[in-house]
Amino acid sequence: MTLKNKISSSFVVLVLAFSIPAFADMFAPSPLCSKPSKPFQFNSQWEIDSFNDDVQRYKHCINNFVDKQNEAVETHQQAANDAINKWNRFVNYELN
Repeated sequence: MTLKNKISSSFVVLVLAFSIPAFADMFAPSPLCSKPSKPFQFNSQWEIDSFNDDVQRYKHCINNFVDKQNEAVETHQQAANDAINKWNRFVNYELN
């Protein structure tokens, strides 16, 4: 394999690695968190406390969802990097 072919092959792999996310999930996941409804007027301290508890539960649910999505991003990015490194090792050690 000529150097020109090696460079072309490496370029194709890099383009594919960075374009695959465009073909990934067509539908992004969304959090299954229940947004609290704020009443027009609070009639008691219990209603205020209850609403504030609901807000905290909602915040916690959203934060958990974001954390899981960020972990998935890191996992997928590492897999892509590993594949690129595997290809580069192949080109450097098998084709040279």
